[in-house]
Amino acid sequence: MGCSRPDLERWVDELMGPGTGRFVEDRMDLRHAGVPIVIAVCDAPVRVLGLVQFRELDVRFDYATQDRDAARAWIARFDRHTQRGGG
Repeated sequence: MGCSRPDLERWVDELMGPGTGRFVEDRMDLRHAGVPIVIAVCDAPVRVLGLVQFRELDVRFDYATQDRDAARAWIARFDRHTQRGGG
């Protein structure tokens, strides 16, 4: 994803309420907020376009098989929330 950790935290807070999205090291556990997902990130190489540099994260959404439908529904909602200009 073309974002930083603070961007992800802000987007989760916007979607789910203040204080919901906080990273502990490289993981954000949303199970305490009723979403069966852990978001894991690591820094990806910076992308360069001319003189402009873009931060990127490798993002992984972890969830249990039995929670697949609920997790995928939340991920789809989160994806729509992060799209600019309506996607």
